[in-house]
Amino acid sequence: MPVSPARRAAFRILMKIEQGRGFAVDMLHDDPVRRFSEADRRLATELVYGVLRQKSCLDWYLGTLVERPLERLDREVRMVLRLGAYQILFLSRVPVRAAVHQSVELVKQSRHRYAASLINAVLRKADRDFFEYVCRKVPLDSSLVLSIIFSHPEWLVSRWVDRWGLRHTCVVLNHNNEPPRVHFRYNSPRMGQEEMVTTLKAEGYSVYPYHSGEGIWVVQKGDLTKSSLYRRGQLTIQGPGSQVIAGLLKLKPSDVCLDLCSGTGGKASHMIQLGEGQATVIGVDSSFRRLRIARELHGKQWPGLRWVVADGTRPLPLSVRFDKILVDAVCSGTGTLRRNPEIRWRLRAEDLTRLAGLQLKLLDNAADLLKPGGTLVYATCSLEPEENEQVVERFLASRPGFRLRLPYDEGLKPYQGLRPHCEGAFLCLPPLLTQSDGVFAAVMEATE
Repeated sequence: MPVSPARRAAFRILMKIEQGRGFAVDMLHDDPVRRFSEADRRLATELVYGVLRQKSCLDWYLGTLVERPLERLDREVRMVLRLGAYQILFLSRVPVRAAVHQSVELVKQSRHRYAASLINAVLRKADRDFFEYVCRKVPLDSSLVLSIIFSHPEWLVSRWVDRWGLRHTCVVLNHNNEPPRVHFRYNSPRMGQEEMVTTLKAEGYSVYPYHSGEGIWVVQKGDLTKSSLYRRGQLTIQGPGSQVIAGLLKLKPSDVCLDLCSGTGGKASHMIQLGEGQATVIGVDSSFRRLRIARELHGKQWPGLRWVVADGTRPLPLSVRFDKILVDAVCSGTGTLRRNPEIRWRLRAEDLTRLAGLQLKLLDNAADLLKPGGTLVYATCSLEPEENEQVVERFLASRPGFRLRLPYDEGLKPYQGLRPHCEGAFLCLPPLLTQSDGVFAAVMEATE
C-alpha cells in the first residue's frame, strides 16, 4: 500500500517547519494540500498540528522505546517516528497496523531505508493504554514535568509557573494543545451580517455569533477559505481578541490612520470598516509578500486602503501626520501558541529582550508621525510583561508628551462578567478568555 497523500504532505510540512522554513497555516492552505480531498486535507491538518503540539511528549515516550538516544537518529527518522506514534497514541480511528505500515513506507521514501526495521519495531511496541495511564498518573508538580506532558519548552513553562502557579499554568498549557475555533467577521461595505450568514448557510456552513455577537462569528462546520464570500474578500478570518483592537482607536470617517506592522491587513481593513469606509488608512509592513496578500484579501472591498513597504524600526518615509496610529508590534506570539504551535519550538528566552528593543523603536517612530491630540494604540499577541507593560512604561518615560488612556470599546462587552479585562490602564485578554489568541493593548494620547 503506497503512502497516503495526507501523510506524505504532513511529513514534508513538518520537515520544513523543523528547519525553520515557514508556518503550518500557510503550507496547509497551499499546494498540494489545497487540492486534496476533504478527508485527506483533514488528516494532513490533524497530523501536522498534532505532532507540533505534542512534540516533546512524543519524544519523551519514544525515548522509552528506542534503545539509542533519540537525538542521535536522523531528523527524518525522528519525524517519521513522531508521525507514527501520534497516530497510534492520539488518533483512535487510525488502525495501529495502518499507522505502522504507512510509517515504514514513509521512511523508505525519505531515503532512509535502513531505518525501516527500526520504525517497525518501535511503533509495534507503542501502547496507547499504557501511555494514557502514565500521563494520568504522573504528578504535575514541576515545570519539567509540565513541559513534557503538555509539550512546551521548559523555560517558558517555568516563567508561567512563577507568574501564575502550577494549577493555572496547567490550564493554559492544556488550552494551547486544543484545536482552535475559527473566528471571522464581515469585510464589505456592501454586505451586512445577516446577508453574510444567510449566504454561508446556503453554502452548507454552520456558524454562530461569538458571545453576544458584537460582529464576531465562529465557524462550527466547514472550511471557510472555500466559501464564495472569502474568495471575494467579503469576510475575513480574524480572532476575537484581534477584532477588539481596532475599536480602541475610536475611528471617525475623517480620520487619517496608520497601521504599522500591517501584515496581511486584517486590522487595517477593520480600521477602514469602523471608519465607515471613508477613513484614510495606510498599512505599512517590511514584507512585500505580506502586503501583496493584504491587497488581494482586502483591496477589492476597501479601495481606500493604501500599502507601503517600509521597516517600521527605522524612520518612516511618510510626510503626513496621522490622527490615529496602531502599532500591532512584531512579538514573541506566546498568546497564539494554540493557533501557531511551531512558535513554541522556535522561541528562545533571549528573544524577549531583543523583541522589546524592536517594539520600542516601532513606538518611537510611530509617535513621531502622530498629530497633537491623536491616539496611539500599542498591541501585541504576547503574554510576556517584557513585551507589554514594560515596553509601554519605557516609552512613556522617554515621551512626556504622551499619557495613558483607559482602554474601552463596545467590542469589550462580550468579555464583561467573565473576568476583569483591564490590568491598570492596560487591556489584557488572555487566550482562555478569548478562546483564541491572547492580546495586550495600551491606548495612549499625544498631549502636545
